[in-house]
Amino acid sequence: MIAMREERYTIENADYNTKLVDQAVLRIRPFVYKTPLLYSAALSKKTGMELYLKMECWQKCGSFKVRGVANFLSQLEKGSRDLLLVTASSGNHGLALAFMSRLMGKGSVCIYVPRKADKAKIEKIKLLGAQIVCSGKDFFASLDLAMASARQKKGIYVHSHAHPHIIAGQGTIGVEILEDLPDTDLIVVPIGGGGLVAGIASAVKARIPSIRILGVEPEAAPGAYLSLREGRSIERIQLHPSLADGLLGGFSPLPFSIAGNLIESVFLVKEEEIKKAMRTFFTEEQLIVEGASAVGLAAILAGKIHEPKKKVVLVLTGRNINANNFIKVIQG
Repeated sequence: MIAMREERYTIENADYNTKLVDQAVLRIRPFVYKTPLLYSAALSKKTGMELYLKMECWQKCGSFKVRGVANFLSQLEKGSRDLLLVTASSGNHGLALAFMSRLMGKGSVCIYVPRKADKAKIEKIKLLGAQIVCSGKDFFASLDLAMASARQKKGIYVHSHAHPHIIAGQGTIGVEILEDLPDTDLIVVPIGGGGLVAGIASAVKARIPSIRILGVEPEAAPGAYLSLREGRSIERIQLHPSLADGLLGGFSPLPFSIAGNLIESVFLVKEEEIKKAMRTFFTEEQLIVEGASAVGLAAILAGKIHEPKKKVVLVLTGRNINANNFIKVIQG
């Protein structure tokens, strides 16, 4: 039922990767927003860079995840209302799947979430009628349970980051960035499982190879950092609690095969640095963003990324954070 073969989607086949992203642009257009790319005068003055914000935090469902899900679901055969769609998620991917399956009439949804998943995200998912299974100490445990359930119940597993249609959908963000700012110097991308950076990097590098791609992730989940250091995918890592809960995963093999040679560097940020960046977004631009959105600015404010006078795009991945937790961060 899913037409493309995952193993073909690799960095060695750049033309094929670009074709998938181009197809995704057309497929998802009726279902998602083209989010604005906003110049931040305040943050530019503060950092000495020309900073632009790709506002995926203003996307439907509050995160970029709807792009990949919309592209995946668009590949399912017509008349698929009786399908069981299963996934594991820390929140945003599950929310996107529940929302898009309802919008596109693509079947029932069962989402496995870690026991400590953000309650705000879980409540939003429940409002959309999806079944929630709170099980597993972390994302990897939920992933194993969800995949086993999909096999047992003969459902379709909708991977959060390691499927070619998901990756291609996320790559449409890169296309939009180039449409709005073709002279971008570098793009800073938060990394969790790697689907977002793989999509953006493959889309951007195929069009303008000179644009640099930098990744950032929390010290609590350094999968991409370790993968680039070791030259191989390191997915099953020990995870620790983080404000950037949406990035609590390891760098999966498929995204690594696509983006491993396209990412210039990956930087790690501490929890206090993430908090400082969230406060800065709020005070300087009146933006509410979740921790995963803030890691790029966190690396910049901490001096880990310093690119004076360069045109730098920060991808703000989402805004779905528990209100009480956000207030605690803002109050310091």
